[in-house]
Amino acid sequence: MKQATDLPKGVYLIAQPSVMSGAEPISGDVTTIECSVDEQLPMSELGSASIVVIEVDPASRNSLDRVDRLRKHSPHVPIIAGLANVDIATTRQLLRKGVNDIVALPFAIDELVAAIVDAAEHIKPDQLADAEPAPFVALVKSIGGSGSTTLITHLAPHLAESMGDDARACIIDLDLQSGDVAAYMGCSPRRNLADLLEADERLDEDLIASVVCEGHPRVDVIAAPTDIVPIESVDFEQLMQVVTLARRMYDVVLIDLPTSFTNWSLNTVFAADETIMVGLETIQSLRHAKRQLDFLVSMGIARDKIQVVLNRTEKRLFKTIDASDAAKALKHPILATIGDEANLLRTAQDQGELVDAVQKRSKFTKDIMQLADLVAGRLAES
Repeated sequence: MKQATDLPKGVYLIAQPSVMSGAEPISGDVTTIECSVDEQLPMSELGSASIVVIEVDPASRNSLDRVDRLRKHSPHVPIIAGLANVDIATTRQLLRKGVNDIVALPFAIDELVAAIVDAAEHIKPDQLADAEPAPFVALVKSIGGSGSTTLITHLAPHLAESMGDDARACIIDLDLQSGDVAAYMGCSPRRNLADLLEADERLDEDLIASVVCEGHPRVDVIAAPTDIVPIESVDFEQLMQVVTLARRMYDVVLIDLPTSFTNWSLNTVFAADETIMVGLETIQSLRHAKRQLDFLVSMGIARDKIQVVLNRTEKRLFKTIDASDAAKALKHPILATIGDEANLLRTAQDQGELVDAVQKRSKFTKDIMQLADLVAGRLAES
């Protein structure tokens, strides 16, 4: 059993006196800050923190907001949250906010020390860099064949352009059994996502750089595995290490998820800054989208973090369903619609090119550019 003397330097314990260790005080280099559960954090005192343990009340908006402020202030410092009632929904919500571990309140000395020591073992020297990690966006399919891959491959370069002159994007293809991002972007990687998920301790920025292929001057791609991989076989922690490294190397990261939800894909949605659900103006697609929206919200994902984009919309006068009908059916706003230009897309994909390379101006490209500006704006505000 780890002892308090094994604790690393720079640990800060922030909580009310009633939940402190009490009769078993923690010795060693631990700074104890007593404050109410939703009181403003003394950020000036946390500059030298290597690990922060903070009491959290999920019923208090201020308490949750200060977790966000702490993560933005110290993006690479592990955070351990203390909860009076540990439940799945709150745990996932806090993991999405960047919390590394959860411990029960009142603090038990053995459990708290174990959590601190475990967090310290995962700290790497280069994680103390000042750079804030780039945002990442998860794309979810409302139904198979909704065109998520087409959307992500065209959105990525325009999103990079919207984020700055020299900005670059990375697409991680997590559609393990039918991912085609690399093919759609005309690149043929020698290595793929499987090499990163199997790398364990060898995973670093150099390895990621050796795996990506350039699909566009502004976009690199981490391709899906060549062989079919069991969809439940992904180790979420290893995947998040890949995502974290990519967020340090690029200005925005986009992830193409499989149609079916798994534990790791659901947790990826929790961790994403924004989620785009790609649907169609069909009754079947909207039915599935409604079920998925309700499911994600029931699992604790904020509804305003999920954006619905309707793909392959037609501009006919007498349509059965339009965007306003879709919004009513979903009880959720539609962020954008993307026009249907099937022939143009087919020509581009047959050539391994994006639409821009085949036809400079098109309604499809205009719609994608508008979507990129909307997403970039939302990411800047978050």
